[in-house]
Amino acid sequence: MSISKVKRGPFANNRVNPHEPNELKYWCQKFTCTEIQLKNAVMAVGTSSDAVRHFLKDKTGSRSDT
Repeated sequence: MSISKVKRGPFANNRVNPHEPNELKYWCQKFTCTEIQLKNAVMAVGTSSDAVRHFLKDKTGSRSDT
């Protein structure tokens, strides 16, 4: 019997764990950001996926300070 590798998402869908490589890749693809951007977002707002999404959205949205 062969074991097939299953593409897996995060362990908890509502928490971002930037210390697990597979979760880091998953969340970077989901939020369309780099690993550094994701890690900075987690440091700024915590591990809540909603908070990270809003943080990244605000950072990549239209900027009025230029």
